[in-house]
This record gives sequence, C-alpha cells and structure tokens, in this order.
Amino acid sequence: MVVNPRTNAPEPQILASYQQKLRSDPLFTQLVNMIMRDGKKALAERLVYGALLDIRKHTNKDPFMLVSDAINLVSPLMDTKSGRQGSKVIQVPRALNLRQRRRRAIVWLLHAVNNRNERSFSMRLSGELQAIVNGTSGVLEKKLQLHKFVLDNRSNIRTTQPK
Repeated sequence: MVVNPRTNAPEPQILASYQQKLRSDPLFTQLVNMIMRDGKKALAERLVYGALLDIRKHTNKDPFMLVSDAINLVSPLMDTKSGRQGSKVIQVPRALNLRQRRRRAIVWLLHAVNNRNERSFSMRLSGELQAIVNGTSGVLEKKLQLHKFVLDNRSNIRTTQPK
C-alpha cells in the first residue's frame, strides 16, 4: 500500500496483472477512456481498479468477468436514426456495431453511477455493476425501453429492391 501524501490515507497499488488487463482488453480500455477526464488516465485506471477490488471483496468472484457480463447485459443491439420521408421526420432503426453498443452501455452506466449515493466513485461503480448483474439496475430498464422503441419503429425500415 502506498500512502497518499495529501490525505495520509493508504491507496492500493495496481497489480501488474490487473494493469496489463486494464490496458490490453478493449472493453476495459474503452471503460477507462470514458471515465477519464482532462487527460488523467492514471486516475481513471485507479478508479476502475478500486471498483474491481470492491467487486472481488463483495462477491468473491472474478471482477473482470462480472464487469464484462454487466456491460454485455446492458449493451443495446439496435438504435434509431432520424430520417425524412417527405415532410415527415421518422425514426429508422439501425444495428449498432460492438464498439457503439459498448459505448452506449458505458454512457448509461456512468450516468447511473453519478446518480448513486455512495461516497466514492469506485464504490458507486462497483455497486452499479453488481446491481446490473443482479437485475435491479435502472440501466436495464433503459435498454428495454430503447428496444421497445426500435420495435415500434420497425415499419420505417426501407430495404432496397433489386432492379
């Protein structure tokens, strides 16, 4: 443990194996980059690492698997895009690629994390990830609402007819 000189509180050091996983896995790289503010990537990595430690402490399971499962549960498959049909604006459903799905899930996750009441960001992040896996998070409802909206607008999909 390293002691923070400003607060004299111990801070956990990031293990080399966790640091390698945080930097090499595309999912965790995207998560860290979305959390990062003002170019402070080391701080974002420390926050994610703190959340991983908290998840391991509470669930006694592999935190990397829990995070990837949570983000996959929340990731939407489809989205809508505005289009015009005559003078009317319609919503046209479209499929999202893997990176777009993850980004949407992480944005929703971070919005829910910021609305939680725990003291530190790491605690809020780990709590929200555990709530997603347990099925009690509002983020899952947001995904279901989006999928329902896409299904309601599926009649707006226009396929090109071969001539």
